[in-house]
Amino acid sequence: MKKSVKTTIILMLLITALNVKGQELSVVRSSSIAISQLPEYVIITSQNTKLLGGINIIIDKKRSTYKDQLEELESLLQDGDKLRVRNQTDLLNSMSKLGYDYVNAYNANAIMPSSRDSDGDDILNIVDGGEGTFKVNMVFRKKEKFRN
Repeated sequence: MKKSVKTTIILMLLITALNVKGQELSVVRSSSIAISQLPEYVIITSQNTKLLGGINIIIDKKRSTYKDQLEELESLLQDGDKLRVRNQTDLLNSMSKLGYDYVNAYNANAIMPSSRDSDGDDILNIVDGGEGTFKVNMVFRKKEKFRN
């Protein structure tokens, strides 16, 4: 009796371990891109917005050899049916799940102009007396086990 209980417990632990390992990059698989297709470094620009209740995510992909993959990653991060990143904490955690480590963050040089609705109220979170919002660039690098 004791031997069968031990065997059952060990079997359950093995199945659980295999299941966890198999789900490691399931978000990437479901989005039709694989971590191997993405570049080693990614810079993601985010900007807080009141209107959308979250952050606007922009990945500079113009003239990049990874343009299609970066567009897919940007869509994955913003899509409400996928990762639905709503703040920078979500962004850090989502990129970690996708196989990236956080490297650094810095403010973009420009302050984005403040947008106003028809009532004259600011649509975007504002800084510096209503001048506009800051964009933050966050640098991510593939985790060592996923690098080429």
